[in-house]
Amino acid sequence: MPNQTDANTSPLDIEATVLRLRHANAVDSLAATNTPDTLTTWLRLTTSLTAKLTTQFGAAPGLVLLGEGLESGQYWEREALITENSIYARHIALTVNEEPVVLARTVTLPGAGMDALTELRNRPLAELLFEDPEWRRGTTVQYLHLANGSPGRGCHWHNDKLETGLIVQEFFLPKLSTLLSQ
Repeated sequence: MPNQTDANTSPLDIEATVLRLRHANAVDSLAATNTPDTLTTWLRLTTSLTAKLTTQFGAAPGLVLLGEGLESGQYWEREALITENSIYARHIALTVNEEPVVLARTVTLPGAGMDALTELRNRPLAELLFEDPEWRRGTTVQYLHLANGSPGRGCHWHNDKLETGLIVQEFFLPKLSTLLSQ
């Protein structure tokens, strides 16, 4: 896809974007992501990304559901979720002025975690994680980057009551950096 803008509405673009999300690379540190200064604080964010985008741009971001379903997942994802089986993945784009600024991939196990994600439909994950006190964010952050260079991070969330976990991966597109610099 051209110019890292991802998440256009044609099926080919969506397919390529989801494929790119499925093959994100883990890196050792924030420095290894080669993140522009404008995005560093976003990669360290511990509160709701949706709320931060809303505050920054004066309106809630749009959400485009790119796809969801069972897949094999990456080794590190299966290891973090403690499974050798297929995982459930949900892929979305958050938009500002109808332009993608963030891509996200959330993975979990079939069962309660999958049910929680599918019930979101076109609503942001923040409605689940920040409105239900049973969800707790882990302390470890896995820094990531996409093949096109977009920096990202993965955070593990767990719900003891549901006995399930999620890995939330968020990738910050060049358009976000551009908008923040204006």
